[in-house]
Amino acid sequence: MAPPHDGATSSSRRRPQTSRNLRSSASQTKTLMTLLAVSSTLMVQAQNAVYPQPTDIAGTGPKPPAVQSPAIGTWATPSAPVTDGNGVHVPPASETGLGRQAHVRSPTDFCLFMPPDPVTENLVDAEADAVAYCFNAVNGTRPMPDGFVQTAHFRKTADYVQVSGTYDWRKMNLNPYDCGGEYDNHGPSGKGNPVGAAIDGGQDFFQFLGSCDTVGVGQFVIRSCFGSRSYPYCRNTFDLMGSLWVAPGEYREPGFTSCSADSDLPVGVYNSSYTFAQGDPYTPPAVTAPSSSMCSTTASPSASGVTYAWAQFGYQQAISGGAASPTATGSASATTDSVAVASSTITSAPTVSAAASTTTRPAVATPTSSTSGARHLVAAGSALGMVFLLLVMAFVA
Repeated sequence: MAPPHDGATSSSRRRPQTSRNLRSSASQTKTLMTLLAVSSTLMVQAQNAVYPQPTDIAGTGPKPPAVQSPAIGTWATPSAPVTDGNGVHVPPASETGLGRQAHVRSPTDFCLFMPPDPVTENLVDAEADAVAYCFNAVNGTRPMPDGFVQTAHFRKTADYVQVSGTYDWRKMNLNPYDCGGEYDNHGPSGKGNPVGAAIDGGQDFFQFLGSCDTVGVGQFVIRSCFGSRSYPYCRNTFDLMGSLWVAPGEYREPGFTSCSADSDLPVGVYNSSYTFAQGDPYTPPAVTAPSSSMCSTTASPSASGVTYAWAQFGYQQAISGGAASPTATGSASATTDSVAVASSTITSAPTVSAAASTTTRPAVATPTSSTSGARHLVAAGSALGMVFLLLVMAFVA
């Protein structure tokens, strides 16, 4: 016997199930919206996360750390006039000299402009009053501190000579995340950055020195240009582009080398129909370093007892970033990455030796957006991971 008909169609009998499905879908939608809201909140928090910053910042870079234990060197200031590289009798070097006549002759015979007082000035602060620190210093320039230059690569072309390489910021008490800037013989007043700076045998020069081209690794280049094309090869209108863009070449490669090289195109020139100007909407990639030949390797500079009072060991905390620091021989050392915590406490230094070493990156907040962005991405990645896991659990349930 057939069951009594209740008047409901088969379609109407499925409505309660549909209603339950709708309620379930509504619940899942609500859960999804909640999770998306949580995701959005976490992402915003990650992007706006505030990391400790150095408390004393000037120019466009953080200040050097305060000196806790002044160092003492054995170098004695010469008292008699000396002969410079051109055979001219000039006053001797001095650790307190204010000389600004630089030279670029080889991977172990060149100068770099740096702050006269790197306890109170960062690299940008010193643009007007930087002084020359030199190998074979004479004429009131300062001797290069032992161990500061880690690698150096000299290149000689028909239009310029240059030295590029890496440095140990601790020897000059430079902040390891000071981006630095461009020093040249022009400057805003036309009198040079620093004022009165000049270079032997060159009509124009530029120098980049800082730790932002490769985050946390001190890199430098100084170029001296001469001849009819001097200024195009030492153009001073690319101060925001950095050394790797303006003067591509060897920086972190081990050792001290000297080569002849072809003249590449002048800075910013890509071909006969395209020249880049700083500030253009599109920034082209750096050109390839010019080919070199007749290369030779030179022994690293001998210690001369030059240690300045501000030479010391730096920040004790590690910083994320991933760029390996060069060792004393230029070989890359492993780095321990962790979240950065700024500190001005002076403590023991990372190991710097001929063998590859494990180095704890000194912690300061980098002034570049790329590194802070990397930290934000780490936090954002963690947030997204949590949200993804919650979504999977919700839909499985």
